[in-house]
Amino acid sequence: MTDVPCNGCTACCKMERIVLFPEHGDDVRKYETVPVRPRDNLHPAYGPDRAMLAHKPNGDCVYLGDHGCGIWSERPWLCRDFDCRAWFKKHTRGERRRMVRDKQISPDVVKAAALRLHTL
Repeated sequence: MTDVPCNGCTACCKMERIVLFPEHGDDVRKYETVPVRPRDNLHPAYGPDRAMLAHKPNGDCVYLGDHGCGIWSERPWLCRDFDCRAWFKKHTRGERRRMVRDKQISPDVVKAAALRLHTL
């Protein structure tokens, strides 16, 4: 599990593509999901048989409530492991821009990561 100083930030909870990884312990049956479609433009390593958390019409995770994550203790591996700061540092500015353009990452996540870089 990654220790990210979110301090109430829910930017990554507002991404439409929170993919589940059974090989990392995610039990797909425990979550409300939708299938990953080719048009979701995910990294090819995710494969065609993946599921992702369902989302609200506005793109928020279905488990994001007024007071944060409604399944915090049971959240999927990606939610437990994702560190926006490390992601930001790993990618060049051009890569981040392309990923935002291709809707692989939310611009809000990029902004949140930039604000938290000093905490690494």
